[in-house]
Amino acid sequence: MEGTGKRPWSDLPPEILSMIGDRLHTRMDVLRFRGVCSSFRSSIPRPGHDASRFPFRIPTNTPRSALFLRASTVYAVETPDGTASSGRARWLLKLEESEPGRMRILSLFSRQRIAYLPHEFPEVLDSLQFRIVEICREYTLEYGGGTGGLVQGVRKVVMHPDCVGSDVDRCSVYFIDGKGRLGYWRYGDENWSHIDDSQGGGYDDIAVYDSRVCVVDQFGSVSEIDSSFGLQSLSPPIYSGNHRGSGGFWKQLVVSSGDLYLVDRYTESIAYTEKTRPTCDFRVYRLDRQWGRWEEARSLGDSAFFLCKHCSFAVSALELGGGNGNCIYYTEDTYSHYSMEIVKVFSLADRSIKWLMYSDWCARLFQLPNGHA
Repeated sequence: MEGTGKRPWSDLPPEILSMIGDRLHTRMDVLRFRGVCSSFRSSIPRPGHDASRFPFRIPTNTPRSALFLRASTVYAVETPDGTASSGRARWLLKLEESEPGRMRILSLFSRQRIAYLPHEFPEVLDSLQFRIVEICREYTLEYGGGTGGLVQGVRKVVMHPDCVGSDVDRCSVYFIDGKGRLGYWRYGDENWSHIDDSQGGGYDDIAVYDSRVCVVDQFGSVSEIDSSFGLQSLSPPIYSGNHRGSGGFWKQLVVSSGDLYLVDRYTESIAYTEKTRPTCDFRVYRLDRQWGRWEEARSLGDSAFFLCKHCSFAVSALELGGGNGNCIYYTEDTYSHYSMEIVKVFSLADRSIKWLMYSDWCARLFQLPNGHA
């Protein structure tokens, strides 16, 4: 009986390749899939450039100027052997495609452009040579296609569906305004609309989880925004009561390894205004989908959470160049447009908070070496 040798990937039937291609959700995954061979390449179309889709205009009654949705992407990048002085290097990048083939690098934590790069940072990022993984997408609303600045009073923006195969004309855009109210814009609508809500606001964060748009209120209760733009409860509140004193000052949603986490930020009570209250502690909770309840997470394992101004995401320690997991990176919302970002790291292991000084953070702006202090 003749042995059965390995068959080449190019022998996969076209219908199987199409099924695989339909399940690819990021532009980078599609590019890597198409790069395997000619049969893979012919099974799915090439993804369009973000610069051809974004920014796209959203109708509004605001008399100031046109309103545009912009998109940027956070990537984990690993260099090949021999391209860095210490072997392979890993970086976290937030890139925005300003025009086809041209990118600008932004701070992970805000919309500030990066003016300094470490000397070992590569001049060209070749997707055939570098391992590049898409971590998350970030959306912002800006006046005048990015020339007029961010829309004030909008805390967080998400788009759904949000995958490489979705067309803009099938999407909806959701946001939380400065008063904690929910709003949405559906493609083809002539203006924004607010979601009818008996609470009248009080929402802290919004995220896409398990193909659903979810929001969390000030008490830690999560709801899903359904296709009719109504709210369906997914979890009970973490805290009872009618004021924030029963919990932390701010709550953010993070999706990690298929689970939904809630990060509750506690601040020192030294001032009334939000921007002058330094963080003193975090509590992290994981949603138990089977029982529909929150369980406090004492450890994040090998994951690190990044709480950024316009998005939040989780990264494995393996993507951080061997850096420590079980920690939260964040900034205090106290800097001006012209000042330096102050990045801090909270360790769930000993509940300590350490500063990453500006010079240290620039030197490791995208690469986090062993240890984080």
